[in-house]
Amino acid sequence: MTRRTMTERRRRAAERDTRRESLLVLLNRIQRGAPLTPAEAALLRAHVTAETTEADELRRTVAGQQTAIQRAHDRTRAAEDAITEAEDDAHRAQAQADREQALARTQAEAARRHLARAQAAALTLARVRNADSLAEALVAVAEHDGLTPQAARAHAAITALADRPDIVLAERDREHAIALATVERHAQTAARSSSQHRATADRNHAAWRSARTRARRQQAEAAAADRP
Repeated sequence: MTRRTMTERRRRAAERDTRRESLLVLLNRIQRGAPLTPAEAALLRAHVTAETTEADELRRTVAGQQTAIQRAHDRTRAAEDAITEAEDDAHRAQAQADREQALARTQAEAARRHLARAQAAALTLARVRNADSLAEALVAVAEHDGLTPQAARAHAAITALADRPDIVLAERDREHAIALATVERHAQTAARSSSQHRATADRNHAAWRSARTRARRQQAEAAAADRP
């Protein structure tokens, strides 16, 4: 606030105080029933007009200040909303960045695993190509498949042993012996079954002959009984 403005306010305040003192005197005279002269009546009207004008100006000033305050409040609210929206955007952007970073780490880890598997496969292929024997090649493949070196060597030894001609012949002889024993067992079972069927047939035939003999005897006895 400038010095000139302060001086103007003091002057107007002094004029207002003087006017209100005069207005109070005039109102007291009216309240007591004392008549006013035309000059006093004109002065009273001037005082009331000045008070009314000043009150209107004050109301307009207050209304303007309220409007300015409301605009400032609206701007503040808009700024707060903008800040909140910006913070939300920042949070969303950070969350998206975190997700993308996690995805990038996952993809990088997958790429490292794929590269490691490819390198392991290349090393295994090189070992197979450079192997001096089938057993060494089988060991390399078995180790690549996850077997321990000891288990891989045992697997290769068993595989190599299974391919030896004498082992193959022995296995073939064993299978032949098993098949022959199976056939013999089936033949024995069939022979026993045939003997049982033959014995059953013999018993049935003997029973039939016995029944036929009894029937003939009964017929002869019946015929003899019928003769006089």
